[in-house]
Amino acid sequence: MKTTAFLAALFQAARRYLVLLVLLLTLGSAVVTTIVRGMGPVPQLPPVGFSVERGRVDLQWHRGNIDAPIHLQISLTPDFTDPLLDQEVSGTTHTYHKELLRDQTYYWRLIQGDYTSPVSSFVISPYHVKL
Repeated sequence: MKTTAFLAALFQAARRYLVLLVLLLTLGSAVVTTIVRGMGPVPQLPPVGFSVERGRVDLQWHRGNIDAPIHLQISLTPDFTDPLLDQEVSGTTHTYHKELLRDQTYYWRLIQGDYTSPVSSFVISPYHVKL
């Protein structure tokens, strides 16, 4: 049963999630029902490593289903030892208006309750194109 092995590996990789897997055998076929609880926000846009023009950056994420405030962190380092921004946000978007350095990578993540999202990043373009 390759499907069963695949699902087992997939659910083992889903750390910090309470996953309930119910297999129902109906008419010789397996029906899988999955209930996921405690899924936090996930960075969506801009894509990881995306190069943006200097000025403002629009960040977007999937909210998740944890009932707790979301904190947005932006940093010059992927370990977030000294974040440039650490503030509570609402909704699923935030526009970062601070002065951004050319040819600099910025890292961002979301924290909600005990959940910390994967780290995403964007790069400020070293070039300025005037059309």
